[in-house]
Amino acid sequence: MNSLRFLFFLPGLLLYNRVASLKCYECGYWKGNIAMYSCFDPLDTTHEDVRVTECTDQRHSCLKVKSVFEDGDVHYRRKCGKYKYKDTCKNLVHVNATTNYTLPMEICSCRTDLCNIAVPMPTSSTRTVLLAAVLWEFLGSVQT
Repeated sequence: MNSLRFLFFLPGLLLYNRVASLKCYECGYWKGNIAMYSCFDPLDTTHEDVRVTECTDQRHSCLKVKSVFEDGDVHYRRKCGKYKYKDTCKNLVHVNATTNYTLPMEICSCRTDLCNIAVPMPTSSTRTVLLAAVLWEFLGSVQT
C-alpha cells in the first residue's frame, strides 16, 4: 500500500516544476537615457532596483543578458523571457540594421526559481539527481 501511495505522489512531484510560476530576478532597465546600473555580476539582490518577478508565461525562462559596448562599458539585464536555447549560455552579436553598430552579447537562460543570479546550472542535471533519489526511495520501499 505504501508503494501505491508513492506511485500517485511521483507524477505530481515531477510535474510541480512545470505548473508553479517561475520566479526570476529583474533589473537593468533604462529610465530615459540613463541605465539603471544595479545588475552587475555578482548581483546585489538587496539593491532597490533589483526585484523578484513571476513569469507570466509557462514557456518563459529566466534570462541574464550581458552587453559589451564599444567603449568597454558592460550592461547586464535580468528578466523573464522567451529564448530558444534552454538552460545554456550563448554568445551572439546584435547588428543594428540602420547604423550597422555591432553589440556583442551573452544570453544565459535557465528554468529554476531565481537562477538568473549567476551562470545557470542546467535544470536537467537537477532533475536527474531528483529522479534518481525518488527511484532509490521507491525501490527501497518495494523490497520491504
